[in-house]
Order: sequence, then C-alpha cells, then structure tokens
Amino acid sequence: CRWDESCGWHLAVEKSEVAKHLQIVHGVKSGGDKDKMPCSWDGCGKEMKKESISRHIVAVHLSKKTACASCGKQFARWDSKLRH
Repeated sequence: CRWDESCGWHLAVEKSEVAKHLQIVHGVKSGGDKDKMPCSWDGCGKEMKKESISRHIVAVHLSKKTACASCGKQFARWDSKLRH
C-alpha cells in the first residue's frame, strides 16, 4: 500500500479488501460516500467521490494496464479503453 505515507501492506486486488484496509489502517471513515476526497496514493491526488476510491485504487494503482492496439495509450480500465 502506498496510501499517504507507505504503510508497506500488500493489498489484494479486491475493492472490498482495499476499502477495509483504508478504514482500519488509514482511518478513512465509512459513510459520506457522495462527498469528494482526494486519492492519497503516492503521487496521485485525483479527487473523486469517496465511494469510488477503492475502485480507483484497484484499477489505477494495483492492476495491470491495458494498451490501445492502435496508438499504445495505456488505460487502467477496459471500459476507458473502449471509449477511447
């Protein structure tokens, strides 16, 4: 995990495990899912709804990227690549 100041935990690539880790280890409180918050992953800072943070971490920071066959641009999510 590289949230805030790297805690050193090896996270499973599962949204529920990431959410539980953020609550227990980093004090991210449950509730207020529609509130905006920044991703505190090392070097990120992207702001999004709190309900999207776990999915964002799994897709962008923990998963392998997929590339566009035409131009080579890297995408964290397959649906983003399809829209491209």
